[in-house]
Amino acid sequence: MRLDKEQIARYERDGYIIVEDVLSASELETLRTRTEDIATGRVDVPENILEFEPGTATGERRLESLRKINEGGKFDDVLGAHAHHPVILDIVTDLLGPDIKVYGDQCFVKPPGGIEKTYHQDSPYFTIEPMALVTAWAALDDVTLENGCMYVVPGSQRNGPLEHSEAWMVGGRQDMKIPDSAFDRATEQPITMKAGSVSFHHSLILHRSGPNETPHFRRGYATHYMSARSRWTGAAENKPQYELVRGFEFEGCV
Repeated sequence: MRLDKEQIARYERDGYIIVEDVLSASELETLRTRTEDIATGRVDVPENILEFEPGTATGERRLESLRKINEGGKFDDVLGAHAHHPVILDIVTDLLGPDIKVYGDQCFVKPPGGIEKTYHQDSPYFTIEPMALVTAWAALDDVTLENGCMYVVPGSQRNGPLEHSEAWMVGGRQDMKIPDSAFDRATEQPITMKAGSVSFHHSLILHRSGPNETPHFRRGYATHYMSARSRWTGAAENKPQYELVRGFEFEGCV
């Protein structure tokens, strides 16, 4: 499953594309089961990679209260194997080139009643240049307007990084968001998908997700890919080791 010229042109213009039927039913079930096993503690991972919904009681471990698993692929072989999915890598190769590393991964659980995520870009949080990473966002459940789909502002990746200058509270933790005054929200588009489909979006595209107003989960597994020719821009002593998943290493790069 490779992209054609029209799909690549659409990605370069809009900053995202959707590819249907990437994951099989068995692959979906494997990832769903693993997220539940991690949430409930049946599979052991570091506690600090788990982020729970605001108001969750201390020590409460269940899928219904889990908001996000950060960098699960680094600590669990089942999640880690997803970054090597051959169809996803073929598509990312079409968008980034032949030499690819994994910057990181996040599983967004979005349980019933799960909160929104306000407008932001990914690259300002990533210490990588150029700011041209590709996120493969795999739908583990059907993604609808009602259960908190992602919204994007098509073409916004071409405007570069914006200031995330407005405070946004996630329970007791302060995060930041891009002010609505910085862009035209009327141009946003929802990304709805069937389970098994994958959206591929640029790390500078403006995006958000709504709250989950249904009794069902809206799980999505996002893997962030970068060119192996990219450069680390943070402090040298903090530079992680990034996994090469296709192609070759390059001296002086990430």
